[in-house]
Amino acid sequence: MYEIPGPWASLYIDGTDHTEATAAALKLRWRAARETLLDEGIDEPTLLALEGALAQYRRPRKRHGLAVFAAQGRVHYAEAMPEPLCTDSAEMAPLPHVTPLLARRDGEPLPGGAAEPAASGVADTLAAFENRQVEALLLDPAALAKARVWIGDSPADLSASEERLRQLGASRAHPVRAEDALVRAAVLNDAELIIVNAGEVRLDEGVGAVLRPDTA
Repeated sequence: MYEIPGPWASLYIDGTDHTEATAAALKLRWRAARETLLDEGIDEPTLLALEGALAQYRRPRKRHGLAVFAAQGRVHYAEAMPEPLCTDSAEMAPLPHVTPLLARRDGEPLPGGAAEPAASGVADTLAAFENRQVEALLLDPAALAKARVWIGDSPADLSASEERLRQLGASRAHPVRAEDALVRAAVLNDAELIIVNAGEVRLDEGVGAVLRPDTA
């Protein structure tokens, strides 16, 4: 998905509709999500693509959630979740908001038996990505939820500040959720992504990195 320019529509919705009552509730939930996306400037082709995805996907006949990511008039990824989020979420942003979906998946053990990350905190982790040192990204989305970083038009444009990003040569800068930018950085750098919960690993600001053995 990261090769596709934004803005991205990210939708998390309780997709349960196997009874008459839940089907009616889903229509109301989509109506509310639709209004939110319109308020945030979604284009009509992308909105229609989301509506089509909701109408056409094969629903489990039980309670479940649905995550859908769309941009440039197309749905690029959709996945049913065993349980919906506590509340529905719909937003437009430069990057897809994937961490709620990733957090629902089973975690992986720390690579190489490492107990602690070598880089911890947003600034240190960004520096490790800039130096191509990251073997695994450790992310606690709940702890990182309010942090923001800056990205440019190129996937390589990533920094903790707009000033630094422009020093790196970016002509434009956009503030985004740190969690979304860091997940993209992990994918683009072939780094393992590990979602952790509070207390599992000591992380400053909810993020850290295990470094490649030849660069640590």
